[in-house]
Amino acid sequence: MSINEVIVKGGLGNQLFCIFYAYKILLEKNKVSLNLVNYSLTRRKDRPFLLASLLPSLNNIFDLRESKKSYFIFLYAKLFEMFFFKSNSDRLPGDNTFSIKYWHNCYIHSGYFQKITDSELDIKSLKLMREQISPYLNGFKSESLAVHIRRGDYLNKKDKIHGIISEDYLVEEIKKQISLDSFDGITIFSDSPELIDLNIFKSLHKNVFIDKGGDTIEVFKRMSNHKGLIASNSTFSLWAGILGNIKYFSIPSFWMKNIKSSIIGLDNIPRYNCKIK
Repeated sequence: MSINEVIVKGGLGNQLFCIFYAYKILLEKNKVSLNLVNYSLTRRKDRPFLLASLLPSLNNIFDLRESKKSYFIFLYAKLFEMFFFKSNSDRLPGDNTFSIKYWHNCYIHSGYFQKITDSELDIKSLKLMREQISPYLNGFKSESLAVHIRRGDYLNKKDKIHGIISEDYLVEEIKKQISLDSFDGITIFSDSPELIDLNIFKSLHKNVFIDKGGDTIEVFKRMSNHKGLIASNSTFSLWAGILGNIKYFSIPSFWMKNIKSSIIGLDNIPRYNCKIK
């Protein structure tokens, strides 16, 4: 049995990818802990550690670590990433996923782990995540179609890779989904609601409104309880669709500028046509 420590980083969607990877290690009968040091050192205070709020039994499944040893492991991984890591063309730009041995039978795992294949191990890990997280997502069931419009820090001029999906592509996908079934309305989820022009969508359905926002976990739960979900190029809405009980779920054909979403796997999920600019 090996001893493993997975460094958790990023917002809720990225955190879910990290524990997806941790579950894979666990399923191989190895010991695995979650390294949370990043959240005490990062300047991004808008991205706190939220997994324990989404999955209250998390600390019964994994050891959650912020010890002195974990600080050493975290810094060791950062140095390796800075000076020795080589990017992989099979992964998303910036994903920076790697595993290194730092002691006898002891391993560090770092990255965003944004890839889910159809391998037996990945399928088992995803199934286990659903079984353990889905019960905590239960809530009011909406018969509406959720649409995620990701803006926020993607609009930052310093962000050169993510890009945004224009409303035109979302409108076309909404038309497609509405043609498949009836929905009570359209719920717009966005981190920049002030930028959303509802008139663009009101020609598609008489009931269109913007989600009230608020607590991240509660927003995630509401999104995952819709009848349909059109995700953005965002791990947040991606995981809401994966973990939620959603009948109609689609993701964009591109995930970043000039990067198709096929790079993250999940080939069973329908794609909608788009370009990212």
